Amino acid sequence: MNEFNRFTFYPVTGWHIGPLSGHGALVLQFGYLDPHAPRERSAQESLFFGLTIEMAKELVSTLTTHINDIEKNGTPH
Repeated sequence: MNEFNRFTFYPVTGWHIGPLSGHGALVLQFGYLDPHAPRERSAQESLFFGLTIEMAKELVSTLTTHINDIEKNGTPH
């Protein structure tokens, strides 16, 4: 059993990201597929999430760390 069998997994299909004018922050919205929705309604969009610049930098760093680890060690089966 892989790790994704332990929770509901929502595949990301894209995103919108940009600056939040006048706030020194970013907004981020994900497009995703809902595995529990009827097939014709499975494409969804999240709410807009606000990130401070510091949070955005930490997100980039964390994603980079995990990407590097996967590329170095491969994905477990």
